[in-house]
Amino acid sequence: MPARRATGLTAAFVLGSLFPDADALLVFRGFDAYLRAHASGTHSLLGTIAGAVIVGVTLRLLLSGARLVPLVAAAWVGTLGHVVCDLADGSDIRVLAPFSSAVFGWHLVAMGEPIVLAILAGGLIAAWRRPAYRRSIAAVALILLMSVLAFKKTTQARAISLFAQHEATTSDTIAVAPKIAALFQWTVVERRDDRVRAWTIDTRTDAMSLDLEFRDAARSESIDRSRRLPVVHTFLGLSRMPFVRTESDGGRRLVLWSDASACSPRGCDVSFGGAFDGAAAPLYQLIRIGGFSEMRPVPAALP
Repeated sequence: MPARRATGLTAAFVLGSLFPDADALLVFRGFDAYLRAHASGTHSLLGTIAGAVIVGVTLRLLLSGARLVPLVAAAWVGTLGHVVCDLADGSDIRVLAPFSSAVFGWHLVAMGEPIVLAILAGGLIAAWRRPAYRRSIAAVALILLMSVLAFKKTTQARAISLFAQHEATTSDTIAVAPKIAALFQWTVVERRDDRVRAWTIDTRTDAMSLDLEFRDAARSESIDRSRRLPVVHTFLGLSRMPFVRTESDGGRRLVLWSDASACSPRGCDVSFGGAFDGAAAPLYQLIRIGGFSEMRPVPAALP
């Protein structure tokens, strides 16, 4: 007699895969609150376990005949898979939070990478057309994905090596970011003193070209005070290559922090900072995302 298939495992896996992004609800409290939670919270190892238990218990209550342990196990595979994907596509996550503040991130593929999407779409279509072979199709798709990531890891290491060979002067820090739809090209961002520069490195041709360069604004009291603004403090705790610039807005001075590894020659779409008066007193906090701006009051007592 064939073994009875466990109830709800597919639902547990799918819901578990989606659960870590429940932190997106925090966007309504502010983009900095979302970033802070996304870097740990539901995306930490402890968070994946908590999410799997929540999904498993919920499905156990809703599905007659379902068993709790298999449901939690399937949901945990889903939550872990979500976090692994985020680590691969560029997120920086405190996986061991709250026990460690160490940040992990592989930065192997860009978010929405067409190569990855093509493999997933191809596997989905093939499984739909040939349902009898869906397990074999899923295995092939997984092997293809792992092969792409392994290849990207190899070319990423090659890009870092080429950058070190090209640049005789040692950089203070570097960050590597993938280029979308590219197996051989990488962006390497470096900081030297008060400058940050981004380079494109082609590991197939060994070519290296400068994409952009930013220089930190001259140090001032308003810039020093901006570091203590909560939105900036959160940003600096997560940014890989921060730099600061200033703008004038009437009688106010805007101090804006961005991550050079997430900027382009056109500028930076995401900035965190604040507005200051002529005496360098903070007026309000400021978050810019594309054309959207969010202003937030300054806490009564800054640290």
